[in-house]
Amino acid sequence: MGKILRELVTFGKAEASASAASAVDFGLAIGLNVSGLLTYGYANIIGVVSGGLTNFLLNSRFVFAKTGRRTRSLAMRYFLVWSGSMLLNGGGTNAITYLLGARYFVLVKCCVAVCVALCFNYPLQRAFVFRKKTTWEELQAEEHDPDRDTHSEAQKLADTAVSDATEQRDA
Repeated sequence: MGKILRELVTFGKAEASASAASAVDFGLAIGLNVSGLLTYGYANIIGVVSGGLTNFLLNSRFVFAKTGRRTRSLAMRYFLVWSGSMLLNGGGTNAITYLLGARYFVLVKCCVAVCVALCFNYPLQRAFVFRKKTTWEELQAEEHDPDRDTHSEAQKLADTAVSDATEQRDA
């Protein structure tokens, strides 16, 4: 039960972060469009970029804070997922708004954002961007450390496994 509760808390924090980012995204996109400063296409892109930056900062500091990864690594991973999200949100909103008409911009943006958030963003952020480092990744990182001896931990584990298998075969 503890694992399920922990997942629900993480999901809740991620959705709170996504809501704050959406407020930035929607506020800018709708504000810039309704005020007549920009067309819905340009306003939408500015909103999506600003919302993505807000989401990364909140997620990396408050939602998935203990990943064991450097900020640069997180940023590169986030950029990959965010690029897909931006294409889905921006492209989907612009394409559907084009088909339905500019008067449906806000409704379309809301529907597309919910679909992308639940089906694309959260699953990839949880499983890829903010995933904790695994033992294998830590071993690989240690292998490239010049201060270590030449016989890596991974090689020691492999040697142990081979010797155990040999002992079982000979027994």
